[in-house]
Amino acid sequence: MLPVYQEVKPNPLQGANLCSRVFFWWLNPLFKIGHKRRLEEDDMYSVLPEDRSQHLGEELQGFWDKEVLRAENDAQKPSLTRAIIKCYWKSYLVLGIFTLIEESAKVIQPIFLGKIINYFENYDPMDSVALNTAYAYATVLTVCTLILAILHHLYFYHVQCAGMRLRIAMCHMIYRKALRLSNMAMGKTTTGQIVNLLSNDVNKFDQVTVFLHFLWAGPLQAIAVTALLWMEIGISCLAGMAVLIILLPFQSCFGKLFSSLRSKTATFTDARIRTMNEVITGIRIIKMYAWEKSFSDLVTNLRKKEISKILRSSYLRGMNLASFFSASKIIVFVTFTTYVLLGNVITASRVFVAVTLYGAVRLTVTLFFPAAIEKVSEAIISIRRIQNFLLLDEISQRNRQPPSDGKKMVHVQDFTAFWDKSSLLSAVLGELAPSHGLVSVHGRIAYVSQQPWVFSGTVRSNILFGKKYEKERYEKVIKACALKKDLQLLEDGDLTVIGDRGTTLSGGQKARVNLARAVYQDADIYLLDDPLSAVDAEVSRHLFELCICQTLHEKITILVTHQLQYLKAASQILILKDGKMVQKGTYTEFLKSGIDFGSLLKKDNEESEQLPVPGTPTLRNRTFSESSVWSQQSSRPSLKDGAVETQDTENVTVTLSDENRSEGKVGFQAYKNYFRAGAHWIVIIFLILLNTAAQVAYVLQDWWLSYWANQQSTLNVTVNGGGNVTKKLDLNWYLGIYSGLTAATVLFGIARSLLVFYVLVNSSQTLHNKMFESILKAPVLFFDRNPIGRILNRFSKDIGHLDDLLPLTVLDFIQTLLQVVGVVSVAVAVIPWIAIPLVPLGIVFIFLRRYFLETSRDVKRLESTTRSPVFSHLSSSLQGLWTIRAYKAEERCQELFDAHQDLHSEAWFLFLTTSRWFAVRLDAICAMFVIVVAFGSLILAKTLDAGQVGLALSYALTLMGMFQWCVRQSAEVENMMISVERVIEYTDLEKEAPWECQKRPPPTWPHEGVIIFDNVNFMYSLDGPLVLKHLTALIKSREKVGIVGRTGAGKSSLISALFRLSEPEGKIWIDKILTTEIGLHDLRKKMSIIPQEPVLFTGTMRKNLDPFNEHTDEELWNALQEVQLKETIEDLPGKMDTELAESGSNFSVGQRQLVCLARAILRKNQILIIDEATANVDPRTDELIQKKIREKFAHCTVLTIAHRLNTIIDSDRIMVLDSGRLKEYDEPYVLLQNKESLFYKMVQQLGKAEAAALTETAKQVYFKRNYPHIGHTDHMVTNTSNGQPSTLTIFETAL
Repeated sequence: MLPVYQEVKPNPLQGANLCSRVFFWWLNPLFKIGHKRRLEEDDMYSVLPEDRSQHLGEELQGFWDKEVLRAENDAQKPSLTRAIIKCYWKSYLVLGIFTLIEESAKVIQPIFLGKIINYFENYDPMDSVALNTAYAYATVLTVCTLILAILHHLYFYHVQCAGMRLRIAMCHMIYRKALRLSNMAMGKTTTGQIVNLLSNDVNKFDQVTVFLHFLWAGPLQAIAVTALLWMEIGISCLAGMAVLIILLPFQSCFGKLFSSLRSKTATFTDARIRTMNEVITGIRIIKMYAWEKSFSDLVTNLRKKEISKILRSSYLRGMNLASFFSASKIIVFVTFTTYVLLGNVITASRVFVAVTLYGAVRLTVTLFFPAAIEKVSEAIISIRRIQNFLLLDEISQRNRQPPSDGKKMVHVQDFTAFWDKSSLLSAVLGELAPSHGLVSVHGRIAYVSQQPWVFSGTVRSNILFGKKYEKERYEKVIKACALKKDLQLLEDGDLTVIGDRGTTLSGGQKARVNLARAVYQDADIYLLDDPLSAVDAEVSRHLFELCICQTLHEKITILVTHQLQYLKAASQILILKDGKMVQKGTYTEFLKSGIDFGSLLKKDNEESEQLPVPGTPTLRNRTFSESSVWSQQSSRPSLKDGAVETQDTENVTVTLSDENRSEGKVGFQAYKNYFRAGAHWIVIIFLILLNTAAQVAYVLQDWWLSYWANQQSTLNVTVNGGGNVTKKLDLNWYLGIYSGLTAATVLFGIARSLLVFYVLVNSSQTLHNKMFESILKAPVLFFDRNPIGRILNRFSKDIGHLDDLLPLTVLDFIQTLLQVVGVVSVAVAVIPWIAIPLVPLGIVFIFLRRYFLETSRDVKRLESTTRSPVFSHLSSSLQGLWTIRAYKAEERCQELFDAHQDLHSEAWFLFLTTSRWFAVRLDAICAMFVIVVAFGSLILAKTLDAGQVGLALSYALTLMGMFQWCVRQSAEVENMMISVERVIEYTDLEKEAPWECQKRPPPTWPHEGVIIFDNVNFMYSLDGPLVLKHLTALIKSREKVGIVGRTGAGKSSLISALFRLSEPEGKIWIDKILTTEIGLHDLRKKMSIIPQEPVLFTGTMRKNLDPFNEHTDEELWNALQEVQLKETIEDLPGKMDTELAESGSNFSVGQRQLVCLARAILRKNQILIIDEATANVDPRTDELIQKKIREKFAHCTVLTIAHRLNTIIDSDRIMVLDSGRLKEYDEPYVLLQNKESLFYKMVQQLGKAEAAALTETAKQVYFKRNYPHIGHTDHMVTNTSNGQPSTLTIFETAL
């Protein structure tokens, strides 16, 4: 596997001094690089030692293991929460001190503000002492502001780091667990679910740590503020606090509703992503069956349900934001209405101290405190999901030690388990726990799975699988596994990269790479699960003789196979049937006892098969033949004792076409497309007006208060130096307007929130539908070039952003932006010359933002591109789980996972620190603004009255957190718009030809089934190599044609050309209609295919057979009856309506193949194409399939791509392809007469006996067909140029 990344740039934070740490100066070099050029992965700093995935994971794992033990002793359920708290409480508690200092500073600020306003109320130009005191107060005010600016960001940086550590540790544990899941546990969870834990659930930890401390800071601060307000305005403050306290349960109610909606949404999202996963994995089949519409409906329905829930939760969020926006207004309104009605007189200092104090507490109480509650409840749900996953059954760790006497052996005694022949191997592997009996294994195991598994990386790294590269041994393995020629054909040889699913290799090549991996391991015991079936006869023989018999002749080898010609070489044969051992012995013993292998595999007088033991999750046990080869063990020590395995595995890493990280700014076009996808432009204009109205009402309400206070103070005339005589103002007028403005603020606020959410969620829905439609119409090539993870990422993470985070962020940004504009306008209106310092500050800000975004955008993009490998690695590991465990490669996979995680942490760490670097600098700009306003108003004291100063200063103070929040949100919006761009990029992919055209073929077409290839060239991509060259052939009506050739000769490409999976050059006619002139669905629906890898989709059996409900139940049951699956399906709890496990994994490969046959029978098409359908199937199922094909499709044109020649020897004609060219095309017997023909050579390679049998069959068929009236003799002169084929006589091939 690919090497762990070597040390990259050392992290400058380690050597940074205090000042540098506080102001994040140590990041400056990075910003310089980001300014000059695009950041690459090499520019990222290495992870701090304490943040390494392995260190963090093992630490938390230790606490969790202790917790599990403790729970076992106390007979309780272990609690993951407790393990987390034990692990992290100390470091997290220290951060609480920060919170305390910060929140205290927020409470002190308003007191000094009040003192400054007081100076203005009692303004005396002569009193220099008062002026000096006022200057002192202004100084304290600015110091508070600066302390807040600095502390806040240090605190945030540390809590986010804490969250990151927790997340990394969790991911490590989840992956570690995934590698240990038992087979039973794998049934209880799905790949999608595990990926979801890793992508969504752990992200909650990043958020929860930020707010957690406010659970205690919130109430404390509220108490302090109430006390201060009581001193300032007496009992009226309680009215305001009451509103605050009423708003709280209101909000937590929203929060509760919200999280219940969230978990409902999550189940729909899970289902949608799971379905998408299957669609993308099985896209080839879906296209060939023309089933896109059925899946499109399925996804659309899931999405509708999901969106309706999302809309509801978005409206809740909108209400929440609106209530936050207008809360302070309502509070101040209630407080001062009470205050005035109680007969008190309004003064500016009282108004603005109250406003500022409420402002301070409002943030904490209405935002952070409820957020803390919401995030904690979300985190608890996530922890519960992860805990359930961590508590799933693990595979029993069986030690396979070599026994003391050095004898290597596998001992299976009285073993019972419910499955089939692969079960024997899984038992030896320790994957399948026996219900009773015993399996003991001595020695190291190498395992080759039935469905070949390759991971992302080079061919070489796939074969080495972490072992050291030794040229000689490696070459030997390559030769033994017949990979030499294939590797020469690949452009980079064995350094060619194979993608997520090994895209560039054919099935046979993957199988051989899998075998080579096993041979290179040089183990003691080899378990080969039918590796020969995916390759053609010639290669199969090569592998058996050179690889299995020679290279492995000193090893214990257990070979599962359906190919009886190899039994002679076996030193012991074990025949299993219906999961029972029928016979065991050597080949000669069997011959002596006169047993006919073939008959053993037949059904005993067609009796119905025994049912499995009730209560087991299996479907009917298949019957099959088994040959197990137990080789004599020699005493020669194996190679590997000498070679010490080092971690120094070849350091060549290559990957599929890189995910294109779009560069530069997000264009205006993207915003336009995004909003226009959600609503008509009239609605959007209305939205803009509504927002403006809301903000104007918001500012006017405060301005009215200050105006009122000023009017009041002008009335406070001093009479005779004696007491004040206060004239009352017209209360009704002032209060009336004040109430009206407050109501307007609230209403506009709510209306605009809901409208923004409505438009943006709508837009997400539209874009998702467009993207999905575009994906379904994309050519197959697109799916070969882009790994599953990359496409799924668009549907999970990016659409997740559009549904959830983006609307919220956009609304938040609009609100804060308008408020910032409001604050600045008020300040300028009061003290016009403030505009002068504002200009340089504004310029600095604009440059800073641009400078920051250059780097930040790259960091963010690096973050998303380094995240993909984490998921890809997880899902590929889950696919190759048995292989990984058999090779004991769990540790290496874990190391690789940790390396991927560390790479992602490097990006995440930069993401956290760069945003803090920026925020500190922004708050510095705000602090400047506060200083200018505070000192400026003192200098110009003559011209100002108290109300104006109060308004300007209190607004300036709110700017502190708000301005930087606004800018951060603007950057966030821009960053998330990348998701929109990525989605939009996928909404106009290159399309294949239209599904339906103007020219529709007649409904009965093709009733003949004549296929003509006329000079056909075919390549998968425009710049790709030709895989079919100048192919010209005529396939007559009802002809049965076998297609043979070496692996990679272009057999499957012929089918791709026929189905137009990519557009062929040249002409292909079917019954006088050019295939390129009609729609793809019209074409593909009229051909049935039995594909190479049988695919079932999650859903019911009925949906799998007939997604469009075109057939009656009776027809479906008949089809199942034909393929002998009827009993199996009837045994299921819901019969045909039973939900299948993920991609039908509860059926064996053979049964899935039979389902594909049933689909073909149902379609009743004139043309049937079989693509190596018999590859992974035992002879009996194979025989059943062959028999059905000959019966059911006698009047059809049948093309068979075959690896086993016996399946096609009785075809009408045989096509021999070699590297994309048609070399031979004639009747099998005619080809066999020519000793030079490729076909003759292929038959001879099967060995003498087999070749003779095949030749005899071909001969009989030939004479039966061409000269039915002559009893054939050997020296007849045959006339090959016969016209139309006569009626076809069907021969069962002798196995």
